[in-house]
Amino acid sequence: MSPFPLQVPGGPELIIIFLILFVVFGLVGRWVYRDAKSRGSDWAWQWGVGIALLFLAGLVPGLLGILIYVSVRGERVEPTP
Repeated sequence: MSPFPLQVPGGPELIIIFLILFVVFGLVGRWVYRDAKSRGSDWAWQWGVGIALLFLAGLVPGLLGILIYVSVRGERVEPTP
């Protein structure tokens, strides 16, 4: 019998990788939010949260979400003095 009865593959390294990916996906969502806000979008927070969730679902859905966002975003709105 093994002295360690429960062997979990990955262990703490897997948790660290997931935390790093979670932070990166959050930063991508924040970038999308700030970009949409600077372009005057009323849906800025939905874009940011949606893109972050798509990345959490997987790399391919996240990249497709970014591609869709970049293709439908409008022109940058310049602030009026």
